[in-house]
Amino acid sequence: MSFFKSYISISLKSQCRSISTNKSSVPFSIYLHWPYCESKCTYCNFNKYIQPPQVPEDRLKKAMAKEIQYYVNQYQLKHRPLHSIYFGGGTPSLAKPSTLSYLLDTLDHTCYLPTNIEITMEANPTSMELEKLEAFRKIGINRLSLGIQSFDDVALQRMGRDHSGTESIRAIGMAKRSFDNMTFDLIFARPGQTLHDWKKELMLGLDLASNHLSLYQLSLERGTPIYKAVMKGELPPIPNQDEAADMYEMTVELARDHGFHHYEVSNYSRYPHTISRHNFSYWQGMDYLGIGPGAHGRLTDPTTLQRVRTFAEFHPDKYMDLCESSGEGLRSITPISDEQTKEELVVFGLRTKMGIPYRRFESITHGSHLDDMINQEALKLCMDAGFLIQERSQEGTKETKDDLIQPYIPYENRSEWNLGGIRPTEKGLARMDTILPMLLNHS
Repeated sequence: MSFFKSYISISLKSQCRSISTNKSSVPFSIYLHWPYCESKCTYCNFNKYIQPPQVPEDRLKKAMAKEIQYYVNQYQLKHRPLHSIYFGGGTPSLAKPSTLSYLLDTLDHTCYLPTNIEITMEANPTSMELEKLEAFRKIGINRLSLGIQSFDDVALQRMGRDHSGTESIRAIGMAKRSFDNMTFDLIFARPGQTLHDWKKELMLGLDLASNHLSLYQLSLERGTPIYKAVMKGELPPIPNQDEAADMYEMTVELARDHGFHHYEVSNYSRYPHTISRHNFSYWQGMDYLGIGPGAHGRLTDPTTLQRVRTFAEFHPDKYMDLCESSGEGLRSITPISDEQTKEELVVFGLRTKMGIPYRRFESITHGSHLDDMINQEALKLCMDAGFLIQERSQEGTKETKDDLIQPYIPYENRSEWNLGGIRPTEKGLARMDTILPMLLNHS
């Protein structure tokens, strides 16, 4: 049985047959944002704050719990099964295990949690956080995501990380002892990094890895300290486009040699059941609830079927004030147009090897056809170049049967791919940023 087909057996207790059939059975995910960190990374533009001497932990958890209850009632989420739970930040592992347990209990009493739900928590490789790993596992966290980023002390210092390479190695060992499902991040194409540097670091990461890895190319976000330092010449330049492409190609090749399957531009998994189910919910257009300061979500109104994007108040104090006074910490809600929904399904779907099934696109967009969203001339060029594969049915070439990606979607049954779809090859995945602008039909 192939890697992808074996994932059929890793499914949620209650599967959704179609996004447009029984809306009460359509799963959704939840992201809970813990806003505090011990320090600010120089490359990060997320909503985070240096942890104060006295963290208002009890007040914040009650505010988040109140907001959960508000959304569950407002959007009729009670009977929709939760697909995944993700504690991100910030640094949620700085919180007390009892705090996250309180939020999990709230979800358990408010929502439908399948018995095999994925519950992820982000953590950093610092001693204070590592001491609590077993306690976090006991409250129900079953997947750990470690923010390693690098094993090089100079690079870690440049990125504003508060741990060393030696601590990173130790942290991975401790995490593997507590969690069967564990992943960590590494960043390449950093200032001054060479292909040789990255190969040495990547090989160490692959040797230490458990069953999942996230290997990201550094993105210099305008306004971040590392962006300013590179622009001012205070740090060496980042690798140029060709050098970064060489790093990416080497990453894919070495990860494959170590038994990792490349299922999304920056993500690799040894086994079907260790894919990040939560991230896949984003890529495949599922609803997700964003809870906490600065969190954002994507939800469907149960009456009108209008999709909206929610944005929470950034500052923790203002967020808590809002939750206490009105039951939610909303800063704004904006409708998502049909065109935006279609474009997101294409953009995010083609970042994965699974691609975009025709039937899924139609069900989410209420009958629209994927072909109308795609420039057919550009599609043909990409297919001729070996960048994309188009399938009109599940029956097809031997290649189709050997590496079909449809089992990656545990919340839908196999009929999802009965009408085929469009998906990238490995060569196409590497060029997706170039392919997408010409592929989308904006006429």
